[in-house]
Amino acid sequence: MESKEIVCKEDKCTGCYACYNSCPKNCISMNEDQYGFLHPIIDIDKCTNCNLCRKTCPSINEVIYRSPKLAYAAWALDKDERRSSTSGGAASIFSNYILENGGVVFGSSIEDKIIKHIKINKKEDLIKLKGSKYVHSRIGDTYKEAKIELESGRNVLFIGTPCQIAGIQKYLNKDYDNLLTVDIICHGVPSQKILQDYIKENFNQHDFDKISFRDEDGFNFKLLKNNKVVINVPMNESLYYMGFMKSLFYNEACYSCPYATEKRISDITIGDFWGLGEERPFKYDKREGVSLILPNTEKGSILVDKCKNKMFLEERNISEALNGNDQLRRPSIKYKKYDLFRKLYIKQGFNYAAMKSLRVDIYKYKIKTILKKNKFIFKIVKKVRNSGKR
Repeated sequence: MESKEIVCKEDKCTGCYACYNSCPKNCISMNEDQYGFLHPIIDIDKCTNCNLCRKTCPSINEVIYRSPKLAYAAWALDKDERRSSTSGGAASIFSNYILENGGVVFGSSIEDKIIKHIKINKKEDLIKLKGSKYVHSRIGDTYKEAKIELESGRNVLFIGTPCQIAGIQKYLNKDYDNLLTVDIICHGVPSQKILQDYIKENFNQHDFDKISFRDEDGFNFKLLKNNKVVINVPMNESLYYMGFMKSLFYNEACYSCPYATEKRISDITIGDFWGLGEERPFKYDKREGVSLILPNTEKGSILVDKCKNKMFLEERNISEALNGNDQLRRPSIKYKKYDLFRKLYIKQGFNYAAMKSLRVDIYKYKIKTILKKNKFIFKIVKKVRNSGKR
C-alpha cells in the first residue's frame, strides 16, 4: 500500500502546481478533493526527501510583493480587438507584442472541455486565450515548458491568477530578464468539477467545445459549438454564475488570499477598471469595456510603453483603482450559505445545493424582474392613455 503525504495544509493550498512541477522524481500527483479542488499528494515510496516541493510552495514560503507605479485606464485602439475581449483588451495587446517579437505566451484556454494553461507561439492561436474563465485553470507542466523557453532565450509572457504567478516565480527561483508576468485581478476560483456538474445537470444533451462567461453581449453563461451559441443563460438566471458572484463555492484558500491586496506579485496587474470616473471625471465612453493596467515593475512599465501605440491610455489615480476593485484591498468574503452548499453538494448534487443556498437571492431576483416588467407595462399603458386624451 502506497504511503501519502501532503505538501501544505489544504485550506492554504491554491492548487498552483509549483510543487508538482518542481519534483525531480515525479512523485507528486494533483488529487481532487470531494469538491473538485486539486491538492498535491506526495508518494512517499518514490520520494527522496529533497524537500524541494515544500521549498517551492508559495503558500508556506515568502513571496515578493511590489507596489504599482501608477494606474492606467486603457483599451485596444483596434475596435475588433476591443470588442472580442472581455474588458479593454490589454492582455491581447501585450500577448500580440510578445508573439510579434518571436516570444511565446502562456495563458488559460479550454481544451477538450477542460480549462487549462497552454503555450501559444503564433498570433492565430491567441483567440484560444481570450475571454474570462471564472473557474480554476489547471497549470499542468506549463511551468516546466516556460523554463525551457526562458533558458533558450525566448521572451515569455505568463498570464494567470496571482497564486499562479506566485507559483511560477517560486518554481523558477530566479528572475529572468526575458520573463514577463501578468496577473488577473481575481475574485476567487470554483473547481472544474463544480462547473462540470452544473453543465451536466442542466445542459447534458448539448454538445459544446467552448464555454463563455462574458462577451460583447455582457455577463452571460454560454456554451458554443463551432463558434455558434447553443446555450445562453443570463447571469442572474444561471445558478453557477450567481454562486460565483456571491462567493458561494470558491476554493477555501481564496477566502484568505494573501494576494488580494494593493501590493502585487507580477510585473503587470490587469482587470476591469471598476469605479472609473468616481474620483474625477472620465470623459470617454466606457460601454465597450475599459482595462485597468497597474505596472508593478520596471519590466512591466517598459512593456506598457512599447504597446502604447496600440492602446488608448490615460493615467489615473491608484486610489481610484483600489476603491473600485474590492480584490485589490481584501479577499472575497465567504457567502453565508457556504457551509450549507458544501454539505448539500456532496449529498444531493450541484443544482439542489445551489438552489437551496441561493434561495433568497433567486426569490429577490424574480420579484425584481416582475416589478421591472410591471413598471414597463405601466409606462406603456400610461403613454397610450395620454395619447388618447389628445
